[in-house]
Amino acid sequence: MCGIVGYIGKNVESVVIDKLKKLEYRGYDSAGIAVNSPTGFAVFKAKGEIKNLEKIVKKTDTASVGIGHTRWATHGKPDEINAHPHVSADNRWTLVHNGIIENYSEIKEKLVGQGMTFYSQTDSETVVKLLQYYDKGDRFDTISKTISALKGSFALAILRAEDNKIYFAKNKSPLYIAIKDGEALLASDVICFKGFAEEYYVIEDGEYGSVDGNALIVKNEFGLVGKAPVELDYDFGDVENVYDHYMIKEIYDTKNALLNNYEYYSNGNYKKLADLDVSCFDKVVFVGCGTAFNACLVGAKFFKEKFDVDCFTEVASEFRYSRPKLNERSLVILVSQSGETADTLAAHELAKLNKAVTVAVVNVEYSTLAKAADVCLPIKAGVEIAVASTKAYSCQVLTLYMAASILEASSRREKPNFDQVKAFLDGLSFGDTELFKRVSETIRYQQKIFMIGRGADYCTANEASLKIKETCYLNSDTYFAGELKHGFLALIDEMTYVVVFATEKEVLAKTISNAEEAYSRGARLIVFTCFDDIDKSFENKCEFIIKVRDIGSGLQAIENIIPWQLIAYYTSVSKGINPDKPRNLAKSVTVE
Repeated sequence: MCGIVGYIGKNVESVVIDKLKKLEYRGYDSAGIAVNSPTGFAVFKAKGEIKNLEKIVKKTDTASVGIGHTRWATHGKPDEINAHPHVSADNRWTLVHNGIIENYSEIKEKLVGQGMTFYSQTDSETVVKLLQYYDKGDRFDTISKTISALKGSFALAILRAEDNKIYFAKNKSPLYIAIKDGEALLASDVICFKGFAEEYYVIEDGEYGSVDGNALIVKNEFGLVGKAPVELDYDFGDVENVYDHYMIKEIYDTKNALLNNYEYYSNGNYKKLADLDVSCFDKVVFVGCGTAFNACLVGAKFFKEKFDVDCFTEVASEFRYSRPKLNERSLVILVSQSGETADTLAAHELAKLNKAVTVAVVNVEYSTLAKAADVCLPIKAGVEIAVASTKAYSCQVLTLYMAASILEASSRREKPNFDQVKAFLDGLSFGDTELFKRVSETIRYQQKIFMIGRGADYCTANEASLKIKETCYLNSDTYFAGELKHGFLALIDEMTYVVVFATEKEVLAKTISNAEEAYSRGARLIVFTCFDDIDKSFENKCEFIIKVRDIGSGLQAIENIIPWQLIAYYTSVSKGINPDKPRNLAKSVTVE
């Protein structure tokens, strides 16, 4: 949540805004920048997307340092007052903040008691007021005392009047810095360094310091910290977009992303994983949030089919509070597109505290989770800009399928065979887009949509339903097909659409029977299947039948989700919604 940028160099306003655009997926409730000027700070803020900010920024030739922010609101409504940067009352400090200050109420009460006033509803304003409170001249001492008073998560980019430097501090929110030829760039995602520098520095928890165009100073509670640069070798992929939206681009990128994944693992990049012996574990726990959790549901099925071990799935935000029974015989597999998901990182911390072995399934290989886990399995999806995950979900599922295959082969002292994966990818297509558009026109204004399925179909229904919620703002609910008569049948009437996922052969007849129950109560049916032998009398009861290939393996889950990603996209667009930036949501959820 929230993106932060700091820059030292020329054309400061233009550079900061350009970099903020690369981070807009992290929040687009409001945006702002602050640059130094002969009379103090020049601050510009705007509600909504960065394009609104761009219209009001007055560019100068005098600014040499600036900071910027794109916000996902946590404290205070999304408006210009609550937008960052925030400025101290004496106009000597300004900052942008990513994270949450958990004890901001106590800090605010203390400062109000000292005579300070506050203009915003944010937790972040308390930090800049603390800087003013502790300022006795020594910049580092001021920052050290300030961050020592904070509880929670923060990445801070800070300006001090008269100083041609950017000060910073970090705890549980990502922060990176690059320096090149008298310029410096600070950001919450290294994607900002593409085209700027070939190496960068990682700021760790508890560190703070300053950067100018020539030098980086980093400190922690023990003193100066030496920093070695990290090579910027991450493949960002093609982030240019010729489509109307990133979401549709990224759906069509899925095949290449899956091929990248296949090639990475078929080339033997899995030694640390293969060294794990599944027989040494009493349980395997899959942990994730949102789309990543839905990938976990599928991944758990892969492991259940291949190994004689108990497999569980847990929503990351509940994991810590469910008192999980973990020890050194527990394998915890954590799935996160960004690798910075706060709840998932907290789950990892708990797993390690209990001596479990951890595996991270991530898209961002330089992320906190990727570095912290015992084993990192990159999904190789490339940068995903649209908030609603598409190609990353498919790559998460494929990575979990590959992982199960690798571990199974390793247990037999064999080399894994990925021929089935290659054959699947060779035949992957994007289906009948005209049919998908007709379905989208049908469901776009429906008030009740239920998605039902059994086995892996239920997992796909969960993810399809999430895409409909995220991008179309439709109330779509998911149920196990067999649960129809145990409660939610009471909600079925002539105004209800029931989407029936029926690609599990073993339970096909039972799923169709459940669909008949809904139809007899007036429901309108959309059936999603890979079989041609469905009874014709039942087909005549369906408004739509969507057919996909019969894959005959766990890879069916990938085949099944792409049509629903497309249906969600077309429905969103037909309703005049921007599918890339759903209201109230952000891509990288770095707060709990």
